Amino acid sequence: MIKTLLTLMLLVGALLTACGDGDGVQTQPPDAASAPEPAPVGRIDRSDVGPAQVISLSLKELDLPAGADQVTPSGAVSDALLKDGQLRFSTPGDTGEDQEAAFEIRSGATMSVRHLLLRSPRPTVVEAYEHTPGKFPPRPELTVEGLGPDNALTGAPLTFRVKGLSAPDLKDRSRGEITVATAERAYNLLVKLDDFWSFNPEDSSLSISGPTMQRILGMLPKGDFELALTLSSRANGKDFTANYYTRVMKADARLSGKLLSQQGDPVSSLAGRKVLLEGVHTRMRAVAVLDANGAFAFERVLPDVYFLTLSDLDYPNAIRISFPIYEDSTQAQVSMVVPSGLGVDTGAKTAAKRTPSGSLAARSSVTQDGKGPPARSVPATKRSAPSAPLSAEGVDRAVFSATAVEQDQPVNKKIDFMVPVGTESVGVKITVFAEESLFYPVMSMAEMRQLAEKRLQSGERPPKKRKYTDSWSYSVVGLPDTQLSASGVINEVRHHDIQGRMTKTMCVDVAEQTQNAALSISGSVGATNIGDKLLPITTTVELTLECRKLKSSSAKIEVSSAKFLSPNKNSKPVISPKNIGDGTRGNLAGLYLSIPKGSSDNTNTIPLEIKYSPADANITEVNVGMNGLISGSTGGIPPNFSTVNLLTQNHTSTPGQIKFPGISLPIFPDQGTRERGEVAITVRLKGSVGGVEVSSDPAAGGRVAFSDGRNEFKPLYLAGEVEGLSGRRYGLRDNGGDSWATARTIEKLLASPYPFNDISSQHVTQTSAGGSILEHKGHSDGQQIDMRYADGQGGYSEALGGANNGEYIKQLIYAASSEVKNNIIPKPKLKALQDWIIKNRTMLAFEARHHKTRIIYIGDSFIEEALVHGKFPAASAASAAGSADIPGWGAWTDKPTNVRPDPDHRHHWHLSFSDEKV
Repeated sequence: MIKTLLTLMLLVGALLTACGDGDGVQTQPPDAASAPEPAPVGRIDRSDVGPAQVISLSLKELDLPAGADQVTPSGAVSDALLKDGQLRFSTPGDTGEDQEAAFEIRSGATMSVRHLLLRSPRPTVVEAYEHTPGKFPPRPELTVEGLGPDNALTGAPLTFRVKGLSAPDLKDRSRGEITVATAERAYNLLVKLDDFWSFNPEDSSLSISGPTMQRILGMLPKGDFELALTLSSRANGKDFTANYYTRVMKADARLSGKLLSQQGDPVSSLAGRKVLLEGVHTRMRAVAVLDANGAFAFERVLPDVYFLTLSDLDYPNAIRISFPIYEDSTQAQVSMVVPSGLGVDTGAKTAAKRTPSGSLAARSSVTQDGKGPPARSVPATKRSAPSAPLSAEGVDRAVFSATAVEQDQPVNKKIDFMVPVGTESVGVKITVFAEESLFYPVMSMAEMRQLAEKRLQSGERPPKKRKYTDSWSYSVVGLPDTQLSASGVINEVRHHDIQGRMTKTMCVDVAEQTQNAALSISGSVGATNIGDKLLPITTTVELTLECRKLKSSSAKIEVSSAKFLSPNKNSKPVISPKNIGDGTRGNLAGLYLSIPKGSSDNTNTIPLEIKYSPADANITEVNVGMNGLISGSTGGIPPNFSTVNLLTQNHTSTPGQIKFPGISLPIFPDQGTRERGEVAITVRLKGSVGGVEVSSDPAAGGRVAFSDGRNEFKPLYLAGEVEGLSGRRYGLRDNGGDSWATARTIEKLLASPYPFNDISSQHVTQTSAGGSILEHKGHSDGQQIDMRYADGQGGYSEALGGANNGEYIKQLIYAASSEVKNNIIPKPKLKALQDWIIKNRTMLAFEARHHKTRIIYIGDSFIEEALVHGKFPAASAASAAGSADIPGWGAWTDKPTNVRPDPDHRHHWHLSFSDEKV
C-alpha cells in the first residue's frame, strides 16, 4: 500500500518564525500562550469513495465548520474544492494498490486534517492466503514476472519465483490454475497451469514460455480471472505448502473518445483536464487526460457497462454518459457532448458558431469497431421529455427527464432551474423507471398487453442476471450541503419497487442562500438503453419551490434519509466486507446484516443516522421494520415493524437529526422463517408537529441505506441457535456470535452431518485491516464454514475430526507407520488410517464438485501427506525405513483442483460456497 506522510506545516512555520531566519539562536522559550493548537486529525471512513471518481462530502457530516474556506489536498488527491457546504475532490485512477490522501481544511485560523484511504477495487498484488493472520510465520513472497499493466496476460513468458526459500523442489507437488467465478459466483476452472510450466532447479522457479502463453491466451475468453498457485515441496524432512492468488485479465479492446460541443466541434479548451472511467461489473477505474483536440483514450478495457465522467468540481458528475463495450469489440469510440451553461468553456470556435434554426444539437454516441448499434425493429416512439421551466406567472415546478429507447445511445438532459429570492425550501424528487426491471408489473390489462407485445417482438425476456443492462444517472448541483449525484444499472431498481420504479425525495432548506439573491440549480439527468431491444428507461428530476414550510405549519413528519454507518463505535468496519475475493475464494461482496431470532445481542452494534423534517418536530418514537425482497416481487409489501422504541437506546438528537452511536436490532415480528434473499430495513418516526400527533409514512421514505447508498441487505441468522444445529457446534463461542450465516448456509448445514465452528461474526464485524474479528482473513459473508473431518468410523468425532490441531490424526498416522515398519499382524491402526483417508476423500470430492462450491481448504503437513499424496510423513518410522507409501493407497490423482492444502487447517476443513440461487 502506498502511504503518504502529511507534514503539519503550521507547527513547522511557527517554529521557524520564533527562530528568525534559522541562523540565530533562540535564548528565550516561546510564549506557550501564543503557540498554535495542534490541528484536529481524523479519518474519512467511506466505503463508497474509490479511484476515478468525483466525490462530494458534507462538511457537517465530516464534523468540519460550515464556514471552511480553504482546502489543501496532498497524497493521492491533487484536486479539491470547498463549495455549497461540501468538500469536493477527484480521485486518481486505480493503481492496483491502496492509496492514501489527506486534506488540510481551514476555517479562518482554525485548521483540521482528514485522512482518506482509497481502496483499490482491483488489487494486482500477489497475495499469500492466510486463514488466521499472524498465527504462522508469513509465507515467503512470490513474484510473477511477465504480466502487463493491470496484470494483463499479454502472451509474454510467465515466471513464478518464491523469494527467500532455500531451493525447494516444487516440480512434482505444485499446482496452478486460472479460474473464473460463474454467474452464481462459484468455482469454474479454465486452465491448469501445471500442464504447461517447466521447473528450473537452479532458482526453484516455474516458467511458461511465450509460445505456450499464446496457446493459453487462445483458450481464455476476455475477462477477469483469478490465478491461483499451490506451491508444495518435501525435502530433507521438511514440508512447505503455501497458496498464492492474484488477479489477471485478458483484454484487448481500446476505448478512444472525444469531447464535443453541442454544435459537434471538438472541445479544444480543456487540455489537461481528466476524464474518469468506471466499469459497473469489472470495477475498472481509470483516468485519461484530454489533449488539445479534446481527445482521450483508455487501453485494454474489459467488456462491461461503463460510465464516463468529465472531472469537474464546480459541476460534479454533471457531464457523464454511459455505454457498453461488448465481448467481440476491439476498438470502441465514444463522443461525449458538453452542454452549454455548465461553466465549461468549449472554445472560441464553438462559441462563435450558432446552431441553425430547426437543427438538432449533437448527441453523445458510441460505436464498436466502427459500427453503431443495430437499428430497431420498430420505430422508437418515446423521446426525452423537454423540461418545463418556471413561467413568469409563478409556476413553481420544473421537470427534467431523459428517456432512452434507441439501443446503446446515451440520452442526457441539462438541469437549469432558478430559485427566486426569498424562497424557503426546494423539493427534489428523483425517479428512475425501467420497464426492463419489471417482473410482476402492476398495470392495466391494456398496458400488460402492450408490454407482452413488446417482449414478443424483441424475442426475449430479460434474464435475471445480465451484464448488459440499462443504465441511469443524475446530478443535481447547487443545493446547500446536499449531495445528489448517483449512477447505476437497472439491477438496483429491481428490488426497489414492485412497479420497476426507484424514487428518492428530499426537501432542502435554502432560506439562507436566497435571502439576498436568486439560487441557480444545475446538473443533468441521463439514461442509456443498453443491450435490450425495446424496453425504455427513464431518469427524471422534478424540482419544486416551497416543498413545505420548514416550521410547524406543516403537520407532517418526513424521513429524508436514514443510513447505517461504518465503522462502529469500536472503530470496527461492519456490514460490508473490506477484503473482497475474486469469486473463487475470499469474501463475497455485499451488505450483510445479522437479524436476531432469539435474544437481541448488542455486542457488535451499528451506527444509525436519521434525518427528518420539519426540524422542530417532537420525535417520541423510532421504530425499524424489515421486509423481504425475494425475486424483486415484494418491494411493495409493507415492512413488519418492531414495537421496540429505539430512543430507549443511546442516542443524540439535534433539530432534524437523530444519531445512534450503535443500535442493537430488535426482534422483528412474524419472523418464523428465514429470508433466503435480500431484505430492506425501514425507519418509522412517531411524534408531533405543532401539537398534532403524526407518524412518518414508510412508503414515502425511511428506507435505510448503507453509507454508500446501497439499501439491500443479505440477512444473517445465528446457526448455533437453530434447532438441529446447536448440538453440532464445536469450539469456543465468541461474544456476539460467531456462526452468523445466510439462510441457505443454514439449509446446507441442516442437510449435512458435519460438526461446524466459525462462520461469520455479527454484522460481519471486521478489524481495521479488513479481517474478521474472529481472527480469520475471510469469514465475512456468512458463506464460509469451518468443519470437522470425517473420523473414518462413520462419524465426525472430535479426536479424528481434527481436535487439538489434528494431533490425534497425527498419532494415528505415526502408529500406522510403526505397524508397517515392524510388519505387525494384524494392523488395526493402518486399517483405521485407510478408512480415514477413504471417508475424507469421498466427502471432500462430493463437496468440491458441487456447483456452488468455491474453494475447500484442508490441512498441510501430515494431513496433506496422507490425504493427498497417500504417504507417511518424512519423519515417521516407515518413511525412515524407506516405506513412505501408505499401503493400499496411492496419490489422490483425481483430487478436485479446488481442494487445496494450507497451514492452519489441520483441525478442520474450510468450505467456501456461494448461496446464490441458480
